[in-house]
Amino acid sequence: MKYLLPVLIAATFSFAQWGGGGGGGKSLNDYQKKSVSGREIHVYAPSGLKENSPLLISCHGMDQDPNYQQSNTHWEAVADTAGFVVVYPRGGSGYNTWDVQGDKDTKWMVEIIDQMYTDYKIDKKRVYLSGFSMGGMFTYGAMSKIADKIAAFAPTSGTNVFGASKAQRPVPIIHPHGTNDDVLPYNNVEGFIKNYRDQFHCPSEAEVQNNYPNAENNGATMYTWGPCDKGVYIKHLKLPGRGHSPSKADVSDIWNFVKEWTVDGKIGETTPESSSAAPASSAEVAKSSSSGTGVGPGQSSSSRGFGFGHRSSSSGGTQSPWGPATGSSSSVFGGADVVAGSSSSIGGGLGVGSSSSMNAFANALPEDPSLRLVSVYKSSDNCIMVSNAQGKTITVFNSLGHVVRTTRGTSGVQKVYTGAKGVYIVKVGTRTFKTSL
Repeated sequence: MKYLLPVLIAATFSFAQWGGGGGGGKSLNDYQKKSVSGREIHVYAPSGLKENSPLLISCHGMDQDPNYQQSNTHWEAVADTAGFVVVYPRGGSGYNTWDVQGDKDTKWMVEIIDQMYTDYKIDKKRVYLSGFSMGGMFTYGAMSKIADKIAAFAPTSGTNVFGASKAQRPVPIIHPHGTNDDVLPYNNVEGFIKNYRDQFHCPSEAEVQNNYPNAENNGATMYTWGPCDKGVYIKHLKLPGRGHSPSKADVSDIWNFVKEWTVDGKIGETTPESSSAAPASSAEVAKSSSSGTGVGPGQSSSSRGFGFGHRSSSSGGTQSPWGPATGSSSSVFGGADVVAGSSSSIGGGLGVGSSSSMNAFANALPEDPSLRLVSVYKSSDNCIMVSNAQGKTITVFNSLGHVVRTTRGTSGVQKVYTGAKGVYIVKVGTRTFKTSL
């Protein structure tokens, strides 16, 4: 900390010159000044706010204050349209710093959330934490302490000089950062974010959007990794020419990302069940069975190769809810276990023999007739392609059963995944395919 303080204090002399977003809109005078456990927060609640609305907390940098953070970000402009509560809290120790290594300020954040629930009946499952500079460091640190209270995280120009924390769970992250940042240099960003990509088992390659629109920075680039464990995504917005300053130019991108999440996962989506799910009922298991390769609903098959189901039991080998197993296995009701060996798949599971091909999957008639024309294949440039999947949810699992991509189908041909060599399971709606790269 003794090295961090002089660097960040010196940087504050430049902030007044840079100015940041500034200008127009409301001021902190339009916010309500409140006290939570004797500490100051500033709250904005749009008129006509409904119960169960989200909450966004925006933390200032070191030796700054809520007024500076608000005058540069103007979160109220987004809140007026989207309908959520904004809180600008004040750092509590010398130089308005945040407790980035202990738990004093994370405990205070929980008290703020509870107070906002009492005052506005906010949705406690849709609380988002953002912060600039040391506030961004604090945002990262909060992932290891209150990830059960925060749905998504948006640190800005805030790589933590004390190193990456171990997150309590895979969490959605969006991190804007300027290339001309001379306080927390940009060249540290990639390595720092990689810590979280590795923790959450994100794809190694990012989806890259060049010339990403940003009101302040031409030629911005958005990098997206995901889906990672639990279906989360990590995004990084690279801002050429931006120095060390918060900006209202970033708040819409932040909001459009974080608003997709609750603490339970992405809104409107569920993650695949593991083998810890409740067993199928005896009535379900008693469905008709037949011998063959490739399975439709209510069928079963015995084959050599992959079994695909969320309840798996094996004999003469090992068992794992997500990893490969050897021996004889029973796979029940289409989840996400990948089992090598002899498998029996009951009531909608999927067994693929050693001599099987994609035709085995295509021949399995789905319940939904609109899925009959769907096809999955590897392109000449080694990508997984899907065709005729308009409006259907497409989920790609790797050989360990991890979700590596989730997307929405289009009417034509679309590229859904590019990654490492190996076997992949692709689920399109209620249909399941196997392919490899």
